Amino acid sequence: MKALRLFPKLVVAVGIIFALGGVGTIGAGIYINDFVGDKLAAQQITTPDDASIPNTPVTDIATALSMADIIQHHAAESGQGLSYAQMGRFALPDGAPAGTNNADEALKDANGKPVANAARNTQLTAAGLVTSLSLSAMAFGASYGAMALGLGFLVLGIIITGLGYALLGLITPEVAKRFGLQPVTE
Repeated sequence: MKALRLFPKLVVAVGIIFALGGVGTIGAGIYINDFVGDKLAAQQITTPDDASIPNTPVTDIATALSMADIIQHHAAESGQGLSYAQMGRFALPDGAPAGTNNADEALKDANGKPVANAARNTQLTAAGLVTSLSLSAMAFGASYGAMALGLGFLVLGIIITGLGYALLGLITPEVAKRFGLQPVTE
């Protein structure tokens, strides 16, 4: 009889573990959401007038992606559609954003050294900012996914625990009476 009662108790234990795991996962999702939101808010970024969500502090998925899009748009304009990888390291005398990697063809400063391609540097900065904002949006999404998964585990844990108690009630008279059931073993 003891071995027969062990299985429902194991089912209850598994259910409790699932429920606790669900609560922990929900907590982790909330923490990640708050952490990323606080870090973005601390940067005090506000979308510009020409963004898809204008004049709004960047603190969530929508505003982070709006800011990333407008940065990418402005960088593409300044680079005349060229990406960072398509531009040379040095500026050309005519100011073309394509630049050159050949130091002999490059615009020279007062000391005769090649001048850095400012358009390429702008593209590099824009790429870093766009990546950071996109990762922030992705972290928000992951936190929502973690919260949803945690809720699923919590509900599953409650159901499994209930099934374990029901099984225990079928074989244990005192548990069955507590729930108004008729045990199988009587």
